[in-house]
Amino acid sequence: MALRRGHNQARKWFLTGASIVIFGVIGGCASTSSRGSYGPPPIPEGKGRLWIQAGNNLNVNYYVIDEETGDEVHAESPRTSGRSPIGYESGQHSMSQFVDLDPGKYLVVVNTDIVDTAEKEIEVLMGQDVHASIQVGRFQVIFSDSQGRSQVPFLIYDYNMRTRLGEGMTSTELRYFIVPVGEYKVRIENSPTGLDEIRPVQVSMGQIQNILIGPPPSPAQPGEGGSEAGQP
Repeated sequence: MALRRGHNQARKWFLTGASIVIFGVIGGCASTSSRGSYGPPPIPEGKGRLWIQAGNNLNVNYYVIDEETGDEVHAESPRTSGRSPIGYESGQHSMSQFVDLDPGKYLVVVNTDIVDTAEKEIEVLMGQDVHASIQVGRFQVIFSDSQGRSQVPFLIYDYNMRTRLGEGMTSTELRYFIVPVGEYKVRIENSPTGLDEIRPVQVSMGQIQNILIGPPPSPAQPGEGGSEAGQP
């Protein structure tokens, strides 16, 4: 009887221990899965977290300057220039960009596809999130002509067309141009074909503007249109 009781007690401890191990493994997997699937990691001790918000969770090229020292303390360049032949963008949104920094005052500078940048002064506090809302928007230029061309260069001007701000290339793919919020004009010019198209574009925070430019109207041929109006 004593031997049987000892055997049952040992079996009980074995099952209990196995249950603990199983629950521990399951709990560990769930914990690991949660950390990998939901949101960013905790803010490191002694740091604050800066979030970059540039409209629709865009991935933008930016850098951060410590205003006290003037030093660049962080930089990211996840996207290619809109002028690049590999500037395709899927249009899918990813998590907003963020960086953990020491408490202090910083200048966030976002590079755009023109000479102008978009800037925001922020203060990072220990253990807290701070959001830098960057005033930029996007547009794309879609072009086609009677010769079947779809890739041609274009220029970006201020609205009064006094200053040339940048340049780009149209594409058959999805390609956005990031610029500070404001009003601009886009120009496609080709002297040999007589093409000279100018389109205004108003860029708003977080919105996408599409500029469609098609072939110029073909000149009237003899015997067509107005040439027949004066005939008896």
